[in-house]
Amino acid sequence: MKKKSYKLIVWFCFFCLIALVIHIFVHNFRKDPFAPDAHTLLTRDGITYLGQGWGLAERQQVSFTSFGSRIIDYAWFIALENADDEQLFRDDSHMANLGFITEHANPFNPDALPVGVARDSDNQDNAWVGLTCAACHTGEVTINNHRIRIDGGQSLINYTQFEIDLLAALKATLVKPEKWQRFIHRLQQTQKNIDENIVKQKIEFRIHEFETRFAVNATQVPYGHGRLDAFGQIFNAIAVEALHIPENKRAPNAPTSFPVLWDASHLDVVQWNASAPNMEPGPLLQNATTALAVYGTLNLLGQGQTYPSSINIKNLGDIQRKYYKLTAPQWPKELAGKLDKKLIERGEVIYQQQCLRCHSLVDAENPNRQLSAVLVPANEIGTDALMVNNFTEGTVKTGELEGKHFLLWFGQTFKAEAKRLDVVMHATAGALLHHPWDSLRAVIKEFAHNKTSHADAEINYYKARPINGIWASSPYLHNGSVPTVYDLLLPVTRRPTQFFVGNRELDRVRVGNQTLEVSNASLFDTTLEGNSNVGHEYGTQLSEPERMALLEYIKSL
Repeated sequence: MKKKSYKLIVWFCFFCLIALVIHIFVHNFRKDPFAPDAHTLLTRDGITYLGQGWGLAERQQVSFTSFGSRIIDYAWFIALENADDEQLFRDDSHMANLGFITEHANPFNPDALPVGVARDSDNQDNAWVGLTCAACHTGEVTINNHRIRIDGGQSLINYTQFEIDLLAALKATLVKPEKWQRFIHRLQQTQKNIDENIVKQKIEFRIHEFETRFAVNATQVPYGHGRLDAFGQIFNAIAVEALHIPENKRAPNAPTSFPVLWDASHLDVVQWNASAPNMEPGPLLQNATTALAVYGTLNLLGQGQTYPSSINIKNLGDIQRKYYKLTAPQWPKELAGKLDKKLIERGEVIYQQQCLRCHSLVDAENPNRQLSAVLVPANEIGTDALMVNNFTEGTVKTGELEGKHFLLWFGQTFKAEAKRLDVVMHATAGALLHHPWDSLRAVIKEFAHNKTSHADAEINYYKARPINGIWASSPYLHNGSVPTVYDLLLPVTRRPTQFFVGNRELDRVRVGNQTLEVSNASLFDTTLEGNSNVGHEYGTQLSEPERMALLEYIKSL
């Protein structure tokens, strides 16, 4: 993150000073209670939960708490059919094919939508369906088809295919009379006095918005399951859509895997490229930008110093606090088999020699643990550099922001062009400060004592974090280009160049997900732009027995 962006964070910190002072007085007296089942392995409705720090109610709350994402009218989503048949779009089998994790109805999810698909309401009492943090940050693996939930884990949703299918379903609903009548009939079951012409006009307008958005975010290389170029889509959402400047678009062509969130709230820095310092209000700022990436709304035009948006600031504070309680999933020996203690002992020695310099160990028993990520220059680690380069390169036209203060009320002013990151930080801070008291309360709610990051603003880094729970977060490297930990410990020339992503069955030997093709799996091709599997050649000279011992130890973390 560039120095100017750091200044904005410093300024926003000053604004939040009163919140931090209050927190100093209450922090030592406030402890988040753990539910009785928060650290207990249990099985319910055919799903095993690994005791990662959330009770059932907390898990449901996080899964279905909106942070301001608004994709389409909620009633439309409930009533909509697939484009090519009469199956409901939200049917479990269809959503599962898109990589979503199906879920039963509960008090937070009365319509039994998949994990991370939630209801949001605006000030006019209009209900929307949108995605939540859990859509991208909840994982699931299977062992002999037995489902194991991974709270805060790596999602395998096919984000782009979800968008494509939704647009196709809306178009088909308009042009197929029988499909339209069934759609209207379902709407009438929950809504009175429906004007079909108005509904049709609204759908037509939303289709136009989708087509415009998809054109802006088009890429030559598909993301597939479990990946998204969130930064690229955030930049386009603000620099193109919110500013209404089409020529600002840039292809979001550097997708990354959805990172795991256990321990993330305890780190000094987050994001794959270590771009986000994790001291307040940094977490609130970064989470707010995420909401804008997944169909949050932001109004930059015709405004004063701050900007109306759909970001649910209060919920962001609640969600962040919940993730602070999360711990890594432990190897499920009841289902996956017990680990070999002697092999673990041998592997621990190898880990200390080969891995510990970058991937530190975590004391999960300490609820206030402070963790540091190791920042490795991208040219040193040698992995695909497209993501870090895209983040720092390029300028955009500022349009109506020209002449406005970068720090909202003071400081330098925007010229006709500015760095994309500077525009995003300005807009996000303006959205948060449109509701200053909500922002203060969110900072109080989520505040944590983390270490200070010492990243050099002039260096492009990739972040090395602790790898506890890595067995449940396949595929690997920031771009998901290596399917198993075993493959990551091989020289680049021996790593798979193609494999399928979307199979949830755990590979208990190689550590990761199995790569056999299953229904609607995505083919990952490492020869395509942004998909390179080179770099991170650490531990690649181990003998086969040493490699297997190291894998056994890694399973135990």
